[in-house]
Amino acid sequence: MNLKDVLAQVPGLNRRFVYYLEAKGIIQPAKIRKERISRRDYSQQDIQTIQEVWRYYQRGYSLQVAHDLATRAERRTAYVAVPAPIRTQSQVLERLREYPQVTEASVVYGVESRILLKTETPDETDLFHTLVPFLAEIGMTGLPEVLRAKETFQRTNDKRGKKSQPIMLAYVLMKVPGKEVDSVMEELKLCQEVVEASTVYGESDIVAKVQVKAQRELDSLVMERIHGIPAVESTRTFIVVERLHWER
Repeated sequence: MNLKDVLAQVPGLNRRFVYYLEAKGIIQPAKIRKERISRRDYSQQDIQTIQEVWRYYQRGYSLQVAHDLATRAERRTAYVAVPAPIRTQSQVLERLREYPQVTEASVVYGVESRILLKTETPDETDLFHTLVPFLAEIGMTGLPEVLRAKETFQRTNDKRGKKSQPIMLAYVLMKVPGKEVDSVMEELKLCQEVVEASTVYGESDIVAKVQVKAQRELDSLVMERIHGIPAVESTRTFIVVERLHWER
């Protein structure tokens, strides 16, 4: 991709900033030789790095700190519950794709209409800098419910998500005594329907993402197996609306 296209993708970005990143070795675009000068060809990775560094730089961080945050391998996971009017949920869901910090978004059935997000950021404050202005823009006031993850396990060899199989997604939020959290997490690892689980700070203690083929499986998993774990005091289950879900 040429520089003109890169500038068009990042609002406010200027050539000088891009050239400075290149001079510092932060990005390394390929050089395509022309008759007189070489043209730079920016990869998708270059563009992502430019976007991330520029975003932090615009917030007042020095270039070095902005680069460190943008390229930091360690990410902090959080689950965020956002109230959203039913009529605007699909539009809000699509808008959230513009935010690379949001790795998964689902409209879920529950007591109130809401969108459940999974976010991954290098710094906890980044979550609020990203989402609060967006929520204000779409007319939502107040802070969303945020559950910051402490420890997470994810099933890497899961094969239940094949498109040939009907899949029902749900999130199960559990209340567990603090000293029993680790043992409950070990029990959840034995349930193949639980594809991901995190211990979290907040009103709930564990958030589990589950995949099942039908309502009957979900009922059995939650009411019999999860509630069959003695340390689980209570649960809240949010079923994902199938057509209103995406993940990166």
